[in-house]
Amino acid sequence: MANDLDEDESGAAFLMRILRYLETPQYLRRSLFPKHNSLRFVGLLPPLDAPHHLRKHEWASYREGITRDKIDRGSTGTLVDVGLSKNVMVEQVLEPGTRVTVEMGTNRNLDAGPSRKIVPSSRPREEGMYWGYKVRYAANISSVFKHCPYQGGYDHRIGTSEHGLVISSSELALPAFRHLLIAFGGLAGLEECVEEDKNLKDKNVRDLFDSYLNTCPLQGSRTIRTEEAIFISLQYFQEPINRVSRKYESST
Repeated sequence: MANDLDEDESGAAFLMRILRYLETPQYLRRSLFPKHNSLRFVGLLPPLDAPHHLRKHEWASYREGITRDKIDRGSTGTLVDVGLSKNVMVEQVLEPGTRVTVEMGTNRNLDAGPSRKIVPSSRPREEGMYWGYKVRYAANISSVFKHCPYQGGYDHRIGTSEHGLVISSSELALPAFRHLLIAFGGLAGLEECVEEDKNLKDKNVRDLFDSYLNTCPLQGSRTIRTEEAIFISLQYFQEPINRVSRKYESST
């Protein structure tokens, strides 16, 4: 990201920078995020304290890191800062400044032993760990679906709106899924997002989703901010999603 103290951002660019900063482990932030106006007050935001935000004294199967320098000329390997007292060596040769996920193994001796291994960032997730999130920019709502990063798209699409179906969380039955999408609109809702999208002319917002739900019934106030709706809705969906997960685990 560019180092521009005087540049002011607004809208999507501002949110993307903040969200990516918060997802990054603390020991990597200074290397990956130069000073920027948008980050002036980021210290006031609550920390995520996610599982991959490890402290220096903690050991885990995986750690996020940033590549530093090659060991020396003619040798293979790269030093990686993973937030411990010493950098670790990996077998791969990579350019400095690259964020990577390192498999740490069980050998805690940083001065000896075999080299560590760089693995895909999806590996911890495949083993059932929560390992942060990715931020993707979509110019409009149709791009959310069109440029889905998963082969085959989203298994189940849920739209949230005050005009959606009211059903209690305990009665909501979700189908089995691998990639679930939950969409939130702005102050004017998902309806306006569809109306403003030229690629969805004459489309009904309900036709874009498998479920269209009101997760905040009897809200009282005229509008609910998106950031408030997200927290409320994630709590609403927690038990239905857990039921699907338990059913999947019992069948495997």
